[in-house]
Amino acid sequence: MIQAVNAFTPKVLFKGHENINPVNRKMERRIAVINSAGISGVIGAVTAIITRNYTSSWKNASLLGLGAGLITMVVVCPKLLYRAGVRAYTKEKELEVFTKEKEVQKKLLADVDEAINTHGDDLQDKIENYAKATCHKGC
Repeated sequence: MIQAVNAFTPKVLFKGHENINPVNRKMERRIAVINSAGISGVIGAVTAIITRNYTSSWKNASLLGLGAGLITMVVVCPKLLYRAGVRAYTKEKELEVFTKEKEVQKKLLADVDEAINTHGDDLQDKIENYAKATCHKGC
């Protein structure tokens, strides 16, 4: 059932003409680097603590822990950077789809409101055309 758009109808709070992308690729990369640094720091500290039981001084244990941390950083950082890039790309594409969907919804609501206000007979035709345009396979 189609009703007239009035003051009690939920408004579409979206401005389609503003193309602002809230996905920040630099921030995603920074977070990935910080995560890999934290993981490698923990691995290095645990390695230093474990090797301290088998070595005579903290100096040797800390050098082994530092080496383990650097190796972990070299192995983990590219993987996390790749995942962050894929995640940012996915978010951008989802936002584009959301933006286009909201623009179509806003246009359809404006057309329905205009057709109801002008009491035109072509409202059903517009709805059928919209349904055909947005119909996926199997409709």
